[in-house]
Amino acid sequence: MEKMKKIGLIICLSIVTILGISQENTIPEVVANLEKGSFAILEVRMQLEDEFQTVEGNQSANLSRVAIFTGINKDKEILSKGFTGFNSVVKYLNQMKDYGFELQESYPLKGNSLLITHYVFKKVKK
Repeated sequence: MEKMKKIGLIICLSIVTILGISQENTIPEVVANLEKGSFAILEVRMQLEDEFQTVEGNQSANLSRVAIFTGINKDKEILSKGFTGFNSVVKYLNQMKDYGFELQESYPLKGNSLLITHYVFKKVKK
């Protein structure tokens, strides 16, 4: 009986850990505590083969992702793993505008196998 309890506890902890790791964040959760004048970077990172799949994306387990960096959101950066297409990127850009951010600058970075685009936003209204 004691062995069954231990096995049940291990299974429950494993499920909670897996759900915690796979949980993706939303823009409202990440930018909730930012003050006017704060900066945020929305990063769109896709593998070069995804460059030709911009409409439908590629949700396979790869290095592609959309993340947001605010300087205070450690471990809450990832918005979406895998590249789900540019419609989702436009959705995130529109959400940033809806939450009071203004696009300041965008710039691409190209590596050997990745194409990364940073969108720099500034919070303009509270």
